[in-house]
Amino acid sequence: MPERDVISWATMVDGYAKIGNVDVARGFFDSMPQRDVISCNAMMVGYVKSGLCKEALRVFHDMLSGSSFDLAPDNVTLLTALSAIAQLGCIEEGVAIHRYMEDHGFVVSGKLGCIEEGVAIHRYMEDHGFVVSGKLGVALIDMYAKCGSIERAMNVFEDVEKKGIDHWNTIIGGLAIHGLGDLAFGFFLEMERLHLEPDDITFIAVLNACGHAGLVKEGVLCFEIMRRIHKMEPKLQHYGCMVDILARAGHVEEATRFVKVMPIEPNDVIWRTLLSACTNHEKLSIGEPVAKHLIGIDSYNPSSYILLSNMYAQFGLWDYVRQVRTIMKERDLKKVPGCSWIELEGSVHQFFV
Repeated sequence: MPERDVISWATMVDGYAKIGNVDVARGFFDSMPQRDVISCNAMMVGYVKSGLCKEALRVFHDMLSGSSFDLAPDNVTLLTALSAIAQLGCIEEGVAIHRYMEDHGFVVSGKLGCIEEGVAIHRYMEDHGFVVSGKLGVALIDMYAKCGSIERAMNVFEDVEKKGIDHWNTIIGGLAIHGLGDLAFGFFLEMERLHLEPDDITFIAVLNACGHAGLVKEGVLCFEIMRRIHKMEPKLQHYGCMVDILARAGHVEEATRFVKVMPIEPNDVIWRTLLSACTNHEKLSIGEPVAKHLIGIDSYNPSSYILLSNMYAQFGLWDYVRQVRTIMKERDLKKVPGCSWIELEGSVHQFFV
């Protein structure tokens, strides 16, 4: 091209970022003689999709500081930054962005700090007509829930004046990951009372919540409401949730029968859910053939071997344990270590098993 304007530069950044070549995209981004918010958003989205959330936030901070360019974030910028924060779990960063949004008229929640500050912001909100709505409201709820502050997530949800299905799905999903199944199911019933039409994601979120909280009757009721009242054909994820609900609660035989009569071919996740329940509830007669079936489906997935080995160990079948471990060693199969993280004084620390 004889002349390259900001649009052509941004298009190159966006194209390489979308196919996962973030290093090449960054090369174009750094070479831009002039950047705009669209090119910054494209670079941030590319980083987040590639799992490089810290790098995405660095671009965001550069925009705010004006160290390399002076650009004001827009809605897409903030949505991308909140998505990165939700994946990293750094709640202090999320609170800072929330305050930025309030200060610059994007959104006001009125529930961030101490009660005096909350009252003051609430009054300001009422005086100036601010409301929480749209995708930014959804992103805030999601960010707070995933960062461990379900109270703030619920506060933002309550501030949404016109709640859409995405707001309801996000808060129900947030309650599910916090183990608040009763509350999540209550929100679902409130949707029914308000005649809000749920979608696939709604039922996945509610069924997950019931599974984590051991609410078998509520989970079965939700599944039947989906099929009989809303006339929705369950998908593989919904069947998987039902297997998880029954299996977690110790109804392993019933979960096994449920898998056998499913109109959809169960995938490895469903079989692994059933095998995990057999291990937890010491159902060797069911678990052993399930494990062998799983290994037959994917002989290089270490989790199936680990579950089978643990089940043999529970029954003191150490010869079988050694056989399974030997097979893993011969096939060079290693268990992916468990990982958790916690934020302390603004830094996220990871811990591996």
